[in-house]
Amino acid sequence: MRVAVEKVHASSEVDQDVHQLVQLLGGIDSFIKPGERVLIKPSLNSPYSFPATTDLGLIRSVVELLREVTMNVAIGDSSGFLHKPTRDAFDGMGVTALARELDVPLLDFDDYEWVLRSDSRAKLMPQLHVTEQLERFDRLIFLPTMRTHAWARITMALKIGMGLLPVEDRKNMHRNSLEEMIGEMNLYFKPDLVILDGRKALISGGPDHGDEVSPGVLLASKDRVAIDTEAVKILKQYNAANLDMVAEDVPMIRAARELGIE
Repeated sequence: MRVAVEKVHASSEVDQDVHQLVQLLGGIDSFIKPGERVLIKPSLNSPYSFPATTDLGLIRSVVELLREVTMNVAIGDSSGFLHKPTRDAFDGMGVTALARELDVPLLDFDDYEWVLRSDSRAKLMPQLHVTEQLERFDRLIFLPTMRTHAWARITMALKIGMGLLPVEDRKNMHRNSLEEMIGEMNLYFKPDLVILDGRKALISGGPDHGDEVSPGVLLASKDRVAIDTEAVKILKQYNAANLDMVAEDVPMIRAARELGIE
């Protein structure tokens, strides 16, 4: 039995929508305990605005929600390798100014060490580097957007973790079996909560540019496979590119599901 995916139809008040969505999953205090250190991992891969990157209003809403439980909150990412340095991507899409306004640490993972991890279940990537910052936080929250991807079909909850890896590991993944490797990549970390923003979506191209639609929904789950499966079903309603299969058979979703990833 897969973990539930909750959905709300977006209103004009993202704060209200985020509170309602998380409440459907049991409330923020069912994910975060007082004083815990929380790392928010949005999609900050480029200098472009939502839906190419995570909406600043959503990031603000999640920070404020977390502060009802803990003040130990940080935002972090490493941009796509076509948009280095990461700080330029942060500045361009506006998260540098937002973090300063909210007085929240903004972590450029490229400024820190990378830690080698191993997992015998991974056939294509038995070893992988991840940011050392994962070891400094108690909880991890993903904030992906709803997008197709020119090389990986989709870039949502399963692919957002790419920003936790160094460029060289990412380049290696792009050379062969990218979609299946993305599934395996998710063995090396696990978010405690995923909030996927589908108020707007890209249905072609991606990750940076493409045809845009407005599904008008927000999804949340503890389960990356389940939430991406539901998001693909929504994208298929708009005849999104390269999704001419049932959602469960999208290669990265299938690879992750077969590994028992949630």
